[in-house]
Formats: sequence, structure tokens, C-alpha cells
Amino acid sequence: MKLIEFKEYNNLENNVLNKRKVVIAAVLAIAIFVVVLYSILYAFSPKFRRWADIHILMKCVQQGNLPSVDIDADDSTYFIGYDKYIAVLNNYHFMIYNSSAKEIANLDVKVSNPISKSNGKYLVLAENQKETIYVISGTRILWSKDIEGAISRVDINENGYVSVVCSGTTYKSVVVTFDQAGNELFKTYIPSNKVVDSVISSDNKYLSIAEVDTSGTLVKSIVKTISIKDAKASPDKSVANTYEMPTNVLVIYLKYQGSKNLICMCDDGIRVLSDGKIEKLFDFQEEGKNYSFAGIDLINNIYEVEESATGISSQVTKINMLNTGNKKRHVYSVDSIAKDTLSAGDIIAVNLGTEVYFVDTRGWLKKKYQANEEIRDVVLSERIAAIVYRDHIEILVL
Repeated sequence: MKLIEFKEYNNLENNVLNKRKVVIAAVLAIAIFVVVLYSILYAFSPKFRRWADIHILMKCVQQGNLPSVDIDADDSTYFIGYDKYIAVLNNYHFMIYNSSAKEIANLDVKVSNPISKSNGKYLVLAENQKETIYVISGTRILWSKDIEGAISRVDINENGYVSVVCSGTTYKSVVVTFDQAGNELFKTYIPSNKVVDSVISSDNKYLSIAEVDTSGTLVKSIVKTISIKDAKASPDKSVANTYEMPTNVLVIYLKYQGSKNLICMCDDGIRVLSDGKIEKLFDFQEEGKNYSFAGIDLINNIYEVEESATGISSQVTKINMLNTGNKKRHVYSVDSIAKDTLSAGDIIAVNLGTEVYFVDTRGWLKKKYQANEEIRDVVLSERIAAIVYRDHIEILVL
């Protein structure tokens, strides 16, 4: 028998190694092709993306598989989401829970019927139609005040600046503005109109106030933007811009998206107010359309919810999103009718009753929550959500 010479053996070993390299290269090429194809389909095909979210990325969460808190909910129990926390307010106790459903703080507050607003790491909490206000960050009360008048609206920007709308004084409405330390900056007196909302820009330079005049047969809505620097020196000469809405258009609430764009939710649509100009972005009275919900509590985005029928028994909820800066539009659809929607940060929550879709402003699904029973309520912040039932809540990290 002829023995294989060393040279022949070495060539045989090289051939095996080369074949392995070819196989490995082929596998890598196929893997890269699959990843690129998947990425392209996921980015540009909504139908494929919805399938992949559920069957590949496993974004669906079932009831009972999340951290939960047992509660004895009644009409005097309130649930508030802010930053990365869920709070339960009951009997003057503000109990704060983290994402693991662990109680990490219990604050005593003189609030039983709350109004609140969160922004980033800050939460402003007040007793509705009373005089007490708190600013909370994390698990601490940063400051609290008793304000003259009955509080009807509160707002806080991402830096902790606060505006409070009050009534019940010698004026029809009063707006009180505070800095992040709780120092009162100034008061704005509105003698005859009702103030429906007030907000502070993200650079702390402007306070905008939405007023409604209902004294006549026609409703008149006005939004005034005030220079905070000028208002501290001379309140009478501080108005930087005044925006008048069309007759019989009712302003509902305001939201600053950045330091420039003031978003105005009205009963007939959503407008952006900037540099003295008004632009209508969404029209709720568009012929042939049925709009059920809308929201502006997002980062640089707004949305409207359109309901439509695709057959005798088939109905679709379409969430139309618009970036208020670059005007890019995105759409997300679900095959059911929404019971409610809410928004925070870059997330829109769509409550269908036994399902909740959490969709980001790109029109991509973040999480889908499925319940075995009717959901009582949904609480949302920029980073966390709570699904509320009669006897417990489940906490979902977004």
C-alpha cells in the first residue's frame, strides 16, 4: 500500500480548511442577507412588521406575567404615572412603586381629588378646586405651596418650572408661575375670561395662556404668549404674541414641544402656534372621516385616531401620527375599535378593552398587552405603564 506523502497530506488538510472557510463564508453571507432583508422588510412593510413583532420579537405580554400590586380600588383611589414610577393615591397617602412593583416610598400629601401633570423626572400634583400644590421628583417632595384661590389646572415643564391656573378670587382667573425651586416669579391676572390652560416653554422663557370668552353668543378663544423675563419686571408690557382662534373654536389645552412650537388642541383640530403664525395640522371636521381621539402630549409629535369600517362587521382603528418639526407622517392600524388612548414621551397607548397596544411615534409597536378580563384603566408615563384592574395593577416597562 502506498503511503500518503507529507506534501500530499498537507494539500489534503488545506483543501479541508478551504472548504470549511467556504462553508463559513456562505453561512455568514446568508445570515447577513437574511438580516438585511429582515431589516428592510421590518422598516418598510407595516404588515411584515406587525407579524414579526408578535411571532419573532415576542412583543406580546400576557396578563399575569408582569410584576403586580394588590389594591382595593374604589372611587377614592387614583393612579398616576411619572418618570419610571407608578403612584397610588388613597386616603392622603401617595404610595410610589418601581418597575418591580415594590413600594419604595409613601408620602403624606393633602390631596384626595387630584389633578396632576408630569414631564420627564418631575410631577406636579394639586388638590382640584383647593389651594395645595406639590412638586415631586423621584421619591421626594421638592416643594409644596398653598395658593390663594381654587386650583383648576397645573402644568410643569421638563426643567421643573410650574404654572397654576386659579379661580375664585376678585379676578376671573389668575395664573401663578414658579421656578424649579418653588419661588413665585409673578402672577398674571385675567379679569374677564376663563383660562383653560397655561404652559411654560422648555427654555423657561415663555408662558402661554389659553383664554376663552363665553360672555357673548359666540365663543372666542385667545392664546397669549408672555415673556417671563419681561413679566417679572413689568407684567403689563410682557405679551410677546397673541393668537386669535376662529370664531366658535374652543381651545382645550396647550403643549410646548421644544422652545418654539406651541401646540394647541382645539375642538375642531390641532394647530401649531409659532412666531405669531397659526398653522392647522389636523382637521377633525374633515368630510367623510370619523375621528374619535387625539393627543399632543408627545415629544415633537401629535396624533389623531380615525375609526373606519372595512366590512359589515370589521372595524379598524388607524392612529395617524405627525412630527410637528419635520412634518413626517406615520400610521399604525389595529383591527378593532379603541376605547381610549393616551400618550407620553414618544409612546401612544391604545386601549381596546382586553388588549393594549403601545406604539411609538415612528408607527412601530413597542409592546402589546393581552388581558383575560376587561381592563379598568391604563396609566402611562414616558418609561412605564400600569394596567389597572379591580383588585390589582400590573406594571409594564416600555
